[in-house]
Amino acid sequence: MKFQYLIIHCTATPVGRWVSAEDVKRWHTKPKPYGNGWKKVGYSDLILLDGSRHQFVKHNNDQIIDSFEITNGVAGINSISRHLCYVGGLDSSHKMPLDSRTPQQISTMLDIIGEVLGYAPNIKIAGHNQFDNKGCPSFFVPTWLKQLGIPEHNIEWRDPFGYERYFKQQWKK
Repeated sequence: MKFQYLIIHCTATPVGRWVSAEDVKRWHTKPKPYGNGWKKVGYSDLILLDGSRHQFVKHNNDQIIDSFEITNGVAGINSISRHLCYVGGLDSSHKMPLDSRTPQQISTMLDIIGEVLGYAPNIKIAGHNQFDNKGCPSFFVPTWLKQLGIPEHNIEWRDPFGYERYFKQQWKK
């Protein structure tokens, strides 16, 4: 299928808590009730707190999502998407979404976005919260992308759950 979306996620773990790639793999692939029971991890790539990148699923950097590249990031669009996740996304109380990306994570995220736009210049970039009623990735991706100067044709603006307004109110507090 044609690669159409790069979806940004968070691990929904408290700010500053170290999470390894093995932790995420276990959460996704361990049988229920201890995990999701999936055959493979839900993300293509994971960005750790120190900015290092872990590739769960190797991809061949083209405009097609091959069957071996499909992950379980967002039901209904996985065959046309890659999923990028950063460690964090919750405040220290474990209750509220928080954009807890470190400068190193942001740098790596920008590198990955640039890499993807280099070989798939027409994809749209979005947050998980634009497809599911969840706070993930704990910020409104289109607003951030616009501030960075990402071209409009690469920004997915859908907001069926009102997260743009929600995160604007959070920033004002």
